[in-house]
Formats: sequence, C-alpha cells, structure tokens
Amino acid sequence: MPPGQAGNTANTVGRPWRTVFILQFLYVVSMLDRNLMALLVQPIKQTLGISDFAISLLQGTAFGLFYALCGFFAGWLLDTFPRRRVVFCGVTLWSLSTAGCGLASSFWQLLVGRFGVGSGEAVLSPASYAMISDQFPPRKLGFAMGVWATGSTLGGAMSLLLGGLAVGWLTTRGSLTLPLLGTLAPWQQAFLLVGLPGVIAAPMVFLIWRGVDRPKVPQVRAGDPENMALGAFLSSRWRYLAFHFFAYGMVTLVAYGQSAWVPTYLLREFHVNIAEAGAGLAMASAGGGLVGFLVSGHVTDRWQARGMLDAHFRYSTWAAVGLTLSGVAAMLAPSPALVICATSGAYVSMSISGIAAANLQLATPAHLRARVSSLYIIAVNVTGLCCGPSVVAAFTDFLFHDPARVGSSIMLTYVIFGPLAVIGFHFGRRASASALDHLSDAAFWTEPAESH
Repeated sequence: MPPGQAGNTANTVGRPWRTVFILQFLYVVSMLDRNLMALLVQPIKQTLGISDFAISLLQGTAFGLFYALCGFFAGWLLDTFPRRRVVFCGVTLWSLSTAGCGLASSFWQLLVGRFGVGSGEAVLSPASYAMISDQFPPRKLGFAMGVWATGSTLGGAMSLLLGGLAVGWLTTRGSLTLPLLGTLAPWQQAFLLVGLPGVIAAPMVFLIWRGVDRPKVPQVRAGDPENMALGAFLSSRWRYLAFHFFAYGMVTLVAYGQSAWVPTYLLREFHVNIAEAGAGLAMASAGGGLVGFLVSGHVTDRWQARGMLDAHFRYSTWAAVGLTLSGVAAMLAPSPALVICATSGAYVSMSISGIAAANLQLATPAHLRARVSSLYIIAVNVTGLCCGPSVVAAFTDFLFHDPARVGSSIMLTYVIFGPLAVIGFHFGRRASASALDHLSDAAFWTEPAESH
C-alpha cells in the first residue's frame, strides 16, 4: 500500500473514535454543570430559605422540563442544520447558564438559570447518538456508545470530587465581593467556577470530522424501512418504543433520585462534610459507572453477534434487579463507608444508558435517529430528571414529614421503581427483538464506508 494511502486509512479508522472521545469530554463538562447542585443543597437552602421539595424542583424539574421541552426541537435542528454548529451553541448556552446560576439571589432567578442549563444540554445526547451511530457498524455500536456514556460517570464523579473540594475551599474563604457582581456566597462562586470553562471547551466540537454534519442516508429500495416517515415509524414501532422509554425511564428516575439525595443523606445521617461525601461518592460513581458502561456495551455486542436480538433488554433486566438490591442495601448500611460500597454496586447496575442508546439506533432508520433519540430523551428525562429528585423529596416532606428520613425516601424509591423497570425490560424483550429483526436486511446494517 502506498504511504499516502496508508496514512489516509489510519486517519479514517481513527476518525470515529475521535468523535467518541470529543463528545465524551463534552458529556463530562455537561455532567459537571448538571450535578453540582447536589453538593450545594444545604447552603442554598440556608441562603434562600426554601424546602427540600423546592430544592428538588431546581435539581430535577427546572432542568429536566426544559431539557425535555427543547429535546424534539434539538432533534429537528440536528437533522436540519450542521450538527457541529448546533452542538457548539448548546454547549455555550448551558455553560453560560450554569455561570448565571452563580449570580442568582432568589429561587426564581436560580430556576431560570436551570432552565437555561437544561435547554443547552438537550442538544448533546441526540447529537452524540446520531454522530456515533453514523460512524460505527452495529456489531461495534454498543461498546462505542458505552465508551461515550462513561462521560456521565466521569462527569458525575468529577462533580462530586472537584465540586466537593471546591465548595469546601470556597466555604473557608467565605463571601467574595466582585466589581459589578456584588457580594457572592461560596455556593454562588462554585457555579461561576464550574460554568465558565465550558465556554472555552465548546469549540472542541469542530475537531470532529465535518462529515457528521449531515445525516448519512444510504441508497435504499423504495420499500425499505429507511424510507419511512417519522409518523409511520412511530406507529409501526409503538410497542417497542413504549417498553423502551418506560423501562429505561424507571432506571433514570432511580438514578437521578439517588444522585440528587445520597450526598445529603450522608450529611444528615452520618454528619460527614461535603468534601468527604463528594470524594467517597466520586470513587463509587467512577468505579461503578466505568465498569457498568464498558461491561454492558461489551456483553450486549457479543450477545447480539450470536444472534440474540433482545440482548440489550435481556442485560437491562438483570441490571435493574441489581440496581434495586444494591440501592436497598446502601440505605440499610450502618456506616458511610458501607453506604458508598453498596452505592458503587448501584452505579454498576444503572450504567446502561449506553446500550439503551445503541438499541434505539439499531432499531431506527438513519434519517430519523436524531428525532427519535430526542423523543427518547424527552421521555426518560421527564420521568427521571423531572420526577426522580422530586419523588424522593416528596416522600421526605409529605410522607415522612422529617428531613432526617431522607434515607427512607431514597430506599422507597428503589423499592417501587426498580421492580417496575424489571417488568418493563422483561415484557419488552420480544418487541425489542422484533424491532431489530425488521431492519436486519435494511441499509442500516451496511458498515459505514467512511470509517472502515
């Protein structure tokens, strides 16, 4: 092979993974901005004088509502305009909005800031699903999505570790007075500190191969699924989509309920400080999440290669069982160390969003992926982000009437919604296999020429 051709081949082969790692890094940035508030519950409550339930609205509903409302619009933008430019605008918007939360002096101002964070982040996941699935064949897609999805684990861990250290350091320094901005409390400084670097990171998206700016639609026969309109696809796959959105939505609800309130549980139940809670949960999140995402992607790719078309739902069924058991064990643990150990098991089990995305891409024609992905993101985030933190807070405020019972509220969330996820995955396996089997001869399954 001529030297020039060899270099071009190496560049082409490495191009899909460059896309994965850049999008993964931006995912880390998004999770830092999204999850910081979990460490700031107590100081925000003290400053603004609000309840646990009001905090849950800021953590989940304010973010998740706009994340969901902007989701389908984001999918349309990504299927219509150059994807890299859309992602750049989204990253810039959520980063500036996070920094803006640091300027809030009331509940309503903080609520508006969280609206902005949710609106900007609505772009990243559907863009990532579409860009990655355009460059990887089905037999490698699960692992590629799993690697990308580790960004949520790394970002969550960094938000806990670096956020905890930053909040502890800023707290020792006390309030800070800045020109034009006035006096800022430590929690406000933390939002500014975390939000502004995202503006610098946003241009990284233009390092991704420009070929992903438009959906890759191969040549197909007139009757092939690739020619389906969105409405026809949704009508023909409604059973599969219903089980997929419901079951993964239940896992997301439990995951966000845990992420939002376990740090507060450690503070209230065991009186650990924010830095210690953040460091411990960061290790649990990083270790458990990395194992969960990479193993789930590898295992489901192998199962699917053996002809097991329900591989993603089959794996997720057992993962939901493990999530329920690990979560209950964490809330019954008698020490912070054991809580963190059991929580790491929950992180392993809940880290299946990569295979959820892969499964959806495998069942969806190329020209519909961004919009169908956005519908999925809307569904699971209305369920998970909007409801997860608020369900835990509602149990605490309205059922137990005691902030000290937040651990009981978290455990009740595991006990109710974990089994519902198991039921959804188990009874959705046949519909999932049918959705993938229907496209088995379609043009989707041809390996992308640009990347191989």
